[in-house]
Amino acid sequence: MRKRILPKTILLGSVILVIAIISVFYTPTTEPGKHPAEPKNSIDSTSTPQAEQLSPTSSQKPVHISDSQALVLYEQGLKLYYQRRFPEALDFFNQALEIDAQCYEALNAKGATLAFQGYHNQGLTLIKQALDLNPAFVYAHFNQGLAYELAGSWDESIASYQKALQLDNRDTWSYYGIASIYGRQGNVDKVLEYLKLAIALEADVKEVARNEHDFLPVRNDPRFQTLVKP
Repeated sequence: MRKRILPKTILLGSVILVIAIISVFYTPTTEPGKHPAEPKNSIDSTSTPQAEQLSPTSSQKPVHISDSQALVLYEQGLKLYYQRRFPEALDFFNQALEIDAQCYEALNAKGATLAFQGYHNQGLTLIKQALDLNPAFVYAHFNQGLAYELAGSWDESIASYQKALQLDNRDTWSYYGIASIYGRQGNVDKVLEYLKLAIALEADVKEVARNEHDFLPVRNDPRFQTLVKP
């Protein structure tokens, strides 16, 4: 399972409101191959490209500030999503969206959850809605890539992962996602190119890659074995 650590817990009271405002710029990096991804880096940092795009002088429409109560429910659902408890996660995402129909974080997470359940088109529709509300939301670009990957639309998947990397060039699991697609295609040179970038950011990627089904076509290549060895 591609790992992401859980986003920081949203605190109660006034702290929730602060986090709700800051979350406009927060974008988790992945990880749901074919498993939910837990963001490691970008949930804790603001990337310069996003800050520039969403500056007061930007011509883009203001990014929606999600309701703090909706974000609490979203965080609870996200924990279940990472545990692959998809029906329970959906309940929380739906509750969040009942409070705030434009909570792009919940729209993105609900879309990814539906994609994992095989509802690729419905999932992609929701993820695109999230991106309409916040075009610089890296986690949504990643999940769009993941949903396309789950649907077997590899070109679209790579394009979405690449868009995430344009916004955050330290998005570990977008590099990994691209590598996994090339792994399915048996393109070992491209696997090595993108997997090296992912491992350079997070050494734990090696362990995930050693057990990744997508790399079966290239697993016996000595260069791959050397790259992912403990």
